[in-house]
Amino acid sequence: MKRINYLLIVLSLLSVMACAGNDKITSDTNILPVSSRQFISDHFKDIPVSHIQIEKNLIRISSYDVILTDGTNVEFNHKGEWKEIKRHGLPIPPAIIPEVIQDLIKKNYSSNKVVKIEKEIRDYEIKLDNGLEMTFDLKGNLIDIDD
Repeated sequence: MKRINYLLIVLSLLSVMACAGNDKITSDTNILPVSSRQFISDHFKDIPVSHIQIEKNLIRISSYDVILTDGTNVEFNHKGEWKEIKRHGLPIPPAIIPEVIQDLIKKNYSSNKVVKIEKEIRDYEIKLDNGLEMTFDLKGNLIDIDD
């Protein structure tokens, strides 16, 4: 029994070590998919890229985490589609936010700005600078508000 436990511990450590170090950090934007580079150019053209963290699983790249010099964090999936954008005290560019969601925020929270947006399979999660978090379906219907 002790031998089996020891073997399990060794195998666990080996698998952790095999997974460690799969991330790569670079400042070369050419490593990004074309769609990611275009997205950054379209929405953050005047803000240089500080660095890019490339996360890999055992088979392929799983995501790109792009950090801009103003602290903006843009995460892309392996296809180059944006998944999450966080800005520290700065607004998310309006062109990124679906229009129906923008309209609701302008109508009900006109003094606030969107500082985080996350696009998931079934919904969008939005965070305002006052800490309010909202969830919308992909059609822009408000599903949940969490303060």
